[in-house]
Amino acid sequence: MRILLNDDEFSLERGETLVALLEQLAMRDAERIAIAVNDRVVRRGDWPDHRLNDNDRVLLIAPIQGG
Repeated sequence: MRILLNDDEFSLERGETLVALLEQLAMRDAERIAIAVNDRVVRRGDWPDHRLNDNDRVLLIAPIQGG
């Protein structure tokens, strides 16, 4: 299955959840990110059950420090 992850094609197993995606990406500091799927923010509590579908657009949003 293919998704768009921050506008780049990404392959993963069919029916993977958002938590499984984060594990595959080795994202250890996931508590500081937000995730949108197909332009809709997914609540953190829903990540373990939110299954991804072919051609979903996933956006990982992380805070950026600046000045």
